[in-house]
Amino acid sequence: MTRNEKRSEIKKLDEQIKEYEGKIFELEEAYKETKIHYEAIVRDVYEPQKAYDMAPLKIYGNNMYKEADEYRKKMVLELKKSLRDTETFMSQILSIMEKIQKEKQKCENKKKAFEAELDISVS
Repeated sequence: MTRNEKRSEIKKLDEQIKEYEGKIFELEEAYKETKIHYEAIVRDVYEPQKAYDMAPLKIYGNNMYKEADEYRKKMVLELKKSLRDTETFMSQILSIMEKIQKEKQKCENKKKAFEAELDISVS
């Protein structure tokens, strides 16, 4: 490989590294945003709904109380499923980021090897 080909390959690797960095940044931002909303839903919706006491409805009869409590339990279950799906999504984001980071590292290692070859051939 000629010196010019090596320089050209280094430029390509630099572009690929920048592209990987951009993707990692976008995924980090998506993860942060998702996590903020996830935590807000857990704090402001899921936990209060799960802990909500339906006992005051007993004054309207046991049947009303039981129906309301069953409805509350269904809502909590559906929220839990959605939160689990969100956790899976966030885990997938982290996994993809890790894969991209490994590819970026491979590019950086190739770039260093080419740069070392250029330095050696100059000496």
